[in-house]
Amino acid sequence: MNIESKDTWPLPLAGRSEAAERARLAFAAAAHSGLPALIVADRGLDSETVARALHERSRPGAPFLVLDCAAADPHAVDRELFGTRSRGDAPKDLDAVGSSSAMLRARGGTVYLKQILDLPAAAQRRLARILRDREVFAGGRRVPVRARIIGDAPASVAVDVSAGHFRSDLFRRISQTCIAIPSLRERPEDIPELATRVAAALRGGDAPVFTQAALTVLSAPAWPGNLDELRLVLDRLLRGAPAESIRQEDVLAHLPIDRAFARFAPGISLREARRQFEREYIASVLERHRWRMAEAARTLGIERANLYRKTRQLGIMRRAGAPLAS
Repeated sequence: MNIESKDTWPLPLAGRSEAAERARLAFAAAAHSGLPALIVADRGLDSETVARALHERSRPGAPFLVLDCAAADPHAVDRELFGTRSRGDAPKDLDAVGSSSAMLRARGGTVYLKQILDLPAAAQRRLARILRDREVFAGGRRVPVRARIIGDAPASVAVDVSAGHFRSDLFRRISQTCIAIPSLRERPEDIPELATRVAAALRGGDAPVFTQAALTVLSAPAWPGNLDELRLVLDRLLRGAPAESIRQEDVLAHLPIDRAFARFAPGISLREARRQFEREYIASVLERHRWRMAEAARTLGIERANLYRKTRQLGIMRRAGAPLAS
């Protein structure tokens, strides 16, 4: 269900993989909902871009306030989120906040809580209560909370909840809508589009032309730093590649050697390194598509006949026990 042009999606949601499509569907559902939302994404996936896009699609023109829960001073985070309590007795069934509370300053906008797992325990308890009641006590009266709360957390958030490091009631309330952004290692077929968009942004205009071989090499590493790491590599690559066309050797010269090439013997030739990359990448794509040759060829951006020829040339064979398409 692509409801928008691919260029209008936030970069972390771009790509044609099934994982990216699921993330876009969740984003579209969240954009039509006023409920709290949790963005689940590992480091380097630029959750803030997704949060800002979600805000612009659901509450355009309203305030967008960002609080980093991992800030050095937890008391400052508490004051920013809840303000300074005014004197006077509050009802026992309501949490009292100050007029400077982000919950009130955002009015009908969004409060985005970066790295919400680092929110102090006392603040977690208060936030869970406010999300439950949807109103606070401020200025001597009951005040409805109209701001939408969006948080982000790593994919391991469920483990933190189970271990008691993050309150289960807060998790339940803030994850009423959840957008899971897949890491780059889960969707190598998205790397060509992501690399093209990142390169265009770095150049401030049109992206350079990547050869198919260059894109194949870019799609091979696991990219543990995700988009941040890809952006750093492409920035170095574009600075060192004067030609409009980015070739395979240009990419190989700028990939992080310690991770991308750890499995290669340092004495092999560049030609053999390319051959190994190609063999491993094509084999992984074939296995991902359960050896459906037409689907694998589309992912690789080549004709099916060329894929058959490549498998013969590179000696790629289905592993014993590997699943076949039904």
